[in-house]
Amino acid sequence: MMRFMRHLQIVTGQIVMGLAALVIAGPALADKALIVGIDTYQEGKLSAELKGGARADALRMQGVLTGALGYGKDDIQLLIDDQATTAAIRAGLQDWLGRSKPGERVFFYFAGQGHATKGTGGREDTILPFDATTKPGGFGNTLSRNEIDRQLGRLAGRRITEVIDSSHAGTVTRAISVEASGGGNPAARSPQLDGSTRSIVVEPALRDEPVATPEPAGGDFVKWQAVAPAQTALVDEEAAPAYRGVFTTAFADGIEKGLADTNGNGTVSNQELLDYVRAQSSAYCGRHRDRCEMGLTPMLSGEGAALKVAADKTGSGESLNQGKPTADKILDLLGAKLSDSVSVEQIPPSPVRLGTKDMRFKVTSSQDGFLILLSVSDEGEVVQLFPNAIAAAHGKDGRIRAGSPIMVPDASYGMRFDATSVTKGTVLALVAVDPLKLSKGFVTRKIDVIPQDEVNGSVLPELADSLAKTANADSVKANAKAIGRSVATMRYEIVP
Repeated sequence: MMRFMRHLQIVTGQIVMGLAALVIAGPALADKALIVGIDTYQEGKLSAELKGGARADALRMQGVLTGALGYGKDDIQLLIDDQATTAAIRAGLQDWLGRSKPGERVFFYFAGQGHATKGTGGREDTILPFDATTKPGGFGNTLSRNEIDRQLGRLAGRRITEVIDSSHAGTVTRAISVEASGGGNPAARSPQLDGSTRSIVVEPALRDEPVATPEPAGGDFVKWQAVAPAQTALVDEEAAPAYRGVFTTAFADGIEKGLADTNGNGTVSNQELLDYVRAQSSAYCGRHRDRCEMGLTPMLSGEGAALKVAADKTGSGESLNQGKPTADKILDLLGAKLSDSVSVEQIPPSPVRLGTKDMRFKVTSSQDGFLILLSVSDEGEVVQLFPNAIAAAHGKDGRIRAGSPIMVPDASYGMRFDATSVTKGTVLALVAVDPLKLSKGFVTRKIDVIPQDEVNGSVLPELADSLAKTANADSVKANAKAIGRSVATMRYEIVP
């Protein structure tokens, strides 16, 4: 007999089992934000055809910062149209944001035109300040994303968020149709220029991956991008004449209105916000397919970005993988709304009496996918029920088939779950429609209590990273799409 947790026990080949963010408070002292919105450019051909969207987005983000995120109004520098020159944005990055101190928050937002050029090290994404110029084969007075990230990266010890509602794909996917029709996409946040500029600047650049830039010291750098590399960010035409960015609207609504808080626990995690902005962007694209040849898939990047919260007025900067693991934290990490397409059933159902033998869990899905099943006790003990080493040894690859339930444990396990002590907890089931990129160690983990440092340092980061990725974005040219998934929970209880 070997006991491996207070509620789980192996008995002669059998398992005996008693199954085991954003908090709103006062604002940080001296955070700094730089917000840039450009509709009208010094060189008229670069100006947005749908006027006012970038200004509206910049003002909306200012409101998000001073409201839901707790920034002081005097801690925000706002640059609109002709205020947002190359020199002014550089000064804002270096001097204004540089006034922040380690431990404080830094926020940079840009809404306006973006593009990509081919640099010496590969593709180089750029944003276009007010005084950007067109020239044969490219643009002048631009700011590369690499330069921006290097400036932000010098702010060691700060918690940095970068939000870019722009795109760098140009009109490469419309190079033929745009010229033939004599028009472009008025809702695009990427310059609609002539065919020669597209062919010289954009198309060669898209054959190269973006140039990597170093993360700041400490790695606390969260990056949001309105679209994937090959896509074009759009202005919402449905709101005409009150134009606004599709991405920024969803981003702000998700935080301000709490619409991204899928599990309703008062915490909006980055993963929840990512799922929300992707869902809203996809829905908009579905209504305007003529504007979305490559789709709209917002992107989140940065070390541990999917483990962080989207709004943090406590100033603590705590991630979801810090402290005691809870079902709520893991739901924040999983992101997706609870769904009727997947269900979890306990046999026999809870509450069960102490000493109950042969407890099992049955997961049913209405669609094919890949199952992850976790038990989280109210005491914070985490057990990965599926996938597991026994299932892998029997050739089960983690798949669940529509209408074909998975039972844990089934007859092939050579073990059973028995209730050995009083406890309560939650079983969480995730069914990912697309394969998750998980390590061999993850999919062959033993059914055992996972040490808290391993849960926080390995299990949750790997799961968060795999969920934040897109299903088909192995190169910069991919038409990226979000990983589809469904989540279900079930409370369990063992009583005396």
